Amino acid sequence: MYQLSSWFSDLMDVYRVVTTATNGLSRPQRQLVLEAVPCRVYSNQKNNINLRNTAATVREDEKLACAIDTDIQAGDELIVTRGGAMGRNIRTERYIASQPTLYFDPIGSAATGLEHMEVGLHADNIVR
Repeated sequence: MYQLSSWFSDLMDVYRVVTTATNGLSRPQRQLVLEAVPCRVYSNQKNNINLRNTAATVREDEKLACAIDTDIQAGDELIVTRGGAMGRNIRTERYIASQPTLYFDPIGSAATGLEHMEVGLHADNIVR
């Protein structure tokens, strides 16, 4: 059991672009890979709003923690429901995952429950 699991206040859905063949043609298609995975977004790094003639944008770099055995790959689209694991639906945010970093238990037996996966999150959104 993960000690950090009680810290996971958010839920995420993971989408991945996979190649599918239809009638002999291959094409990339976005598919839901995982649904309602407990996680936590932290280390909030939101930059100032960038105003332009056509639209305003904001760039975000944050981190996400989840169970070490979660199937996340660099480039996956993560839809995170903030507060979702606590029965709250504060807001939904869209991120692109960077290469996950695995933090294994320092004792090697998962006895401390501290092992987890850290994923860098990147968002470059148009402000409406």
